[in-house]
Amino acid sequence: MPQTFYEVVWIFVIYAFIGWCTEVAYAATEKGVFVNRGFLNGPYCPIYGCGVLIVVAVLTPLKHNLIILFLGSFLMTSLLEFFTGFILEKAFHNKWWDYSDKPFNIKGYVCLKFSILWGLACSFIMLVLHPIIYRFIKTIPHMLGVFILIFLMLLFSVDLIVTVSTIIKFNRRLSLLNEIAGKLKAFSNELGENVYENVIEAMEKKEDFQEAYGEFVEEVGERKQKMKKEQEELAAKYKELLEHKNIISRRLMKAFPNMLSREHNDILEKVKKINLH
Repeated sequence: MPQTFYEVVWIFVIYAFIGWCTEVAYAATEKGVFVNRGFLNGPYCPIYGCGVLIVVAVLTPLKHNLIILFLGSFLMTSLLEFFTGFILEKAFHNKWWDYSDKPFNIKGYVCLKFSILWGLACSFIMLVLHPIIYRFIKTIPHMLGVFILIFLMLLFSVDLIVTVSTIIKFNRRLSLLNEIAGKLKAFSNELGENVYENVIEAMEKKEDFQEAYGEFVEEVGERKQKMKKEQEELAAKYKELLEHKNIISRRLMKAFPNMLSREHNDILEKVKKINLH
């Protein structure tokens, strides 16, 4: 059980790294390729570091009772995963993982299968792995350990800022793509509607229909040229935004292939199709 803030940070860092290695190994086994499965760019998954840290802090006095150890690990890690998924979705308007297709899930944030795996993994960590990790932390010279942690946490902070900034820009891009798509659709509908409206107006205002219709055709021709130019500009901008590839946003889409957007999911699927194939 951690006794100082120094030990707390070391436990978080080590298990965040081990969690990242586990996610990468799982993805490699499942897909046969290396995928950086972390939310951040570096080799760490903070949710694993937080999950194990909570289990270690709360359940160390009870670790010899296997039933309580498993059930406690199962419950606390499931709650952590649920609230992490919920908060990330509210903060960034994207659902990063979705277990909706798996049995016994709760709003797609957690499911029975992975909660059981969390419980088993944390039980193993508490009984076998953590005593070794804790002894290792104790062997690190204190001043050296402090410098290493400061360096790692600075890297972590920069990574967090870069990732959050990228996600905000990515969501703005999806919003702009959706707005342009709406304008392009409006263009395609507008001319047909105006043709009908202007013909009726011309018939009402002028007795000589042929003269009115001739003026209308000329006006429509000019307007069509203007609209065509605007459509072409919008279409070019849409294509540019759709095909733009940012290395960090592309990595996030690879890491979370089931990611959903609450507001622009159709556009997100098109972007994923281009970036992931």
